[in-house]
Amino acid sequence: MVEFDLNPIMSWSISVDSATFEVYENLTSDAGVTFGAYRILADWDEATVIWGNRPAWGSSAYGYITTDYSTGWWSFDVTSLVEDWLDGVYPNYGICITHPGGGCSPPRVCASEYSPVDPSLCPKLTIVYTETAVEDASWGQIKADFE
Repeated sequence: MVEFDLNPIMSWSISVDSATFEVYENLTSDAGVTFGAYRILADWDEATVIWGNRPAWGSSAYGYITTDYSTGWWSFDVTSLVEDWLDGVYPNYGICITHPGGGCSPPRVCASEYSPVDPSLCPKLTIVYTETAVEDASWGQIKADFE
């Protein structure tokens, strides 16, 4: 489970061109296992969350990967999710990487706690955006009827 603080950009006038969520698999998983990136549905506390008290996640994944026997980056297109967070459609509770049907070991990916070892391998959210143009003010005629 990963949550990114988007508060600094919530008030910007932007159009999201793309958003990519990446995690690094640091220990090889069994080959052929599929994992998806899911929207978390409730608030959670990093200091106290465990598998037994984890929040629920959505039923639709924002992309899937299928593992092989190598380590490396997993990449998920989360453009529509980030747009929904920024537009206020959903609250931002983060993303969960899990097997769509359950019943398998969790993925072995680097978490934020990995930063003392190699901060370049921590989860990443890359947002590519375009600033939304603001219309110039214009002067026009207004009809008024005073009686």
